[in-house]
Amino acid sequence: MKHVYVFFLTGVIACAMLVGDTTTLRAAEKGFVPLFPGDSLEGWKVSDWSDLGTPQKVQGTPWRIENGVLYGLNKRTWIISPKQYGGFVLKLESKISKGANGGIGLRFPLEGDPAYMAMEIQVVDDEVYYGGGSRPEQRTGSIYDEIAASGDAVKPVGQWNSWEITARASRITIVLNGQKVIDADLSRETKARQQRGLALAKRPLKGHIGFQNLNGLITLRNIMIKPLDGDGDEFVSLFNGKNFDGWVNVNCGPETWTAKDGIIVCTGIPTGVMRTEKQYENYILELEWCHIKKGGNAGLFIHSAPLPAVGQPFTRAIEVQILDGRNTENYTSHGDVFAIHGATMKPDKPHPGGWMRSLPSERRCKPAGQWNHYRIESRDGTITLAVNGKIVTRGSDSNPRKGYICLEAEGSEVHFRNIRVRELPSSNPPADMVAEKDQGFRSLYNGLDLRGWKQVPGNENHWRAKNWILDYDGKSEAGDKNLWTQEEFGNFTLIVDWRLPAEPGTEQVPVIQPDGSQATDSDGKPSTVSVPAAGDSGIYLRGSSKSQINIWNWPIGSGEIWGYRTDENMPAEVRKAATPILNADNRVGEWNRFEITAIGDRVTVVLNGKTVIRRAQLPGMPKRGSIALQHHGDPVQFANIFIKGQNLR
Repeated sequence: MKHVYVFFLTGVIACAMLVGDTTTLRAAEKGFVPLFPGDSLEGWKVSDWSDLGTPQKVQGTPWRIENGVLYGLNKRTWIISPKQYGGFVLKLESKISKGANGGIGLRFPLEGDPAYMAMEIQVVDDEVYYGGGSRPEQRTGSIYDEIAASGDAVKPVGQWNSWEITARASRITIVLNGQKVIDADLSRETKARQQRGLALAKRPLKGHIGFQNLNGLITLRNIMIKPLDGDGDEFVSLFNGKNFDGWVNVNCGPETWTAKDGIIVCTGIPTGVMRTEKQYENYILELEWCHIKKGGNAGLFIHSAPLPAVGQPFTRAIEVQILDGRNTENYTSHGDVFAIHGATMKPDKPHPGGWMRSLPSERRCKPAGQWNHYRIESRDGTITLAVNGKIVTRGSDSNPRKGYICLEAEGSEVHFRNIRVRELPSSNPPADMVAEKDQGFRSLYNGLDLRGWKQVPGNENHWRAKNWILDYDGKSEAGDKNLWTQEEFGNFTLIVDWRLPAEPGTEQVPVIQPDGSQATDSDGKPSTVSVPAAGDSGIYLRGSSKSQINIWNWPIGSGEIWGYRTDENMPAEVRKAATPILNADNRVGEWNRFEITAIGDRVTVVLNGKTVIRRAQLPGMPKRGSIALQHHGDPVQFANIFIKGQNLR
């Protein structure tokens, strides 16, 4: 008892009546075209009802079309489209005779039974055909043997029924006679209800359309289709198995990520991420992962920013946890979905600690040494995670809801494979719900060692790579104690995170006025003020200590260009421009971010998102030169050192 993969026509009655007029109306709808243009069956194949790989077993003409009406002539067959479809809207009308059974087949291959290889939308006189003993999922409008139609929208035998079937990736909606009877997300149907075929989540998202006549007389008319171009009907691999085309190593060493035998091997060191070159919004993402050792830690980030958050090795994103053997009340080893570093998300159920973290409904991961499968769906800010075939975690209202996809390194070896994505239609989110786009920055520090920086005797064991932090103890014994890049730069924008980690004391420091001069008291003496202080450092631009961007705790704030502000031979406007407009420093000991832009002899400094130096002119600044992290005798830490510009090499 099978039902067709497409619409089955019942009308024995060759009523051409107003069919022509109705068809014209249908065709006038924007984007719709006849599925049988010109009353032609050219290219359409007829197969046996039970297996599309078997030719029809009947003689004669089991299907006929006249004046836009398709007749199924009781021959237990399928009629199959020559073309395959992924995303589409299909409209038609159907009519059946008493006891008839047929169907509408969607996205099926050219072998097997569409009802179990893909899906069949049931068209049947269930009272007569099943003798009153049908199950709900066997009745008209249902996805046969899987999902029952809601309500009772079907008209009596002998009357025309109108259909509108929309297929958008995994989302299927069926409107029967103006009533929505199916609205299903097939990606959530991870178990087959009748066990006769694959779960709906694993069935094709692209294939043929067809109509079945299993019993009685079936008639169809006004059969129109509108393909949904760019609907992301097929999975696309994100990893070619050989190299990292399409990926960006954001802040890790070149050894951190390697491609071997179709697998991404991640050492886990340093802590950091590798991301896609492209941003994604609505999609289904599948991948497999395997921890090599017990207690391993890693992650998958979605909706990610292109660069790490301030003072962090990780990006602003939604994280999908990949962890082994660490379960607590507040987090589990795998299956957690949570917002990090400024992103937001609403968990599907309250977290015991009130965090923006969704915990899985059950623990389904296999232990270290075995492969696990994740399936993540992102749709309009709602996120679901299926672990090894079952959805266990949900979150909603995520912001951002569009961004990059990242794999995370976090201390231990982990492997990834079979990473693929199927894009879904966009909701065109507003700009404040989209992650910042890649601006072309590249990392100057790899988290493993000081490759790319000049190594001089006396600096070793003082300037040190400590995972994602470049750490300096302030005690270099070198002649030039600063740490210089090997590469020289001209016009550029430099991002540097920094903090002064020492326990702060107090210090009397000058009070600097907006024009760059030091304030004086009523007696004309230089004014000072006591401040919490943890040291001093800076960044030299283009090989010049004069063009130094200061790091300190003075009231004027970090970012001043010391060599130009203090040079009394410079014009007043130069000294003023080299003086910070405002103090934008975070509290002592916290991380800060510089964004320094040098174009020609003009320099702009943005500190923690606020412009503190605006296009200061620095007469005599070299056109090209190395960049240095300054020694000033105090401990200082740097991280997230990125640069972009033209003709950098």
